[in-house]
Amino acid sequence: MKADLKRSIGFVFLVLFIGIVISSILGQLIGGMLPEGVVKDFLLTSRSIGWGIQPDNWVDLFVLRFKTGMFIDISVVNFIGIIIAWYFLRYFK
Repeated sequence: MKADLKRSIGFVFLVLFIGIVISSILGQLIGGMLPEGVVKDFLLTSRSIGWGIQPDNWVDLFVLRFKTGMFIDISVVNFIGIIIAWYFLRYFK
């Protein structure tokens, strides 16, 4: 049997996605427990990355017309969750 088991790219993305979801839940819990201040602002201030905010982002195919858009909100808590998920992926084989 092989000692070095290769993981599929789908499994890697699944583990990272689960880490992002868990860190989002953790961010909501931290937001409810921490008092207002610098630490809460640092941990929970997020930056949106994506496209679709403009009102003129329609895709017009003459028969079908639809809008596109996708955003990802990144915060320090989300980044910590991704690092923890990567740790579990890498060191717990």
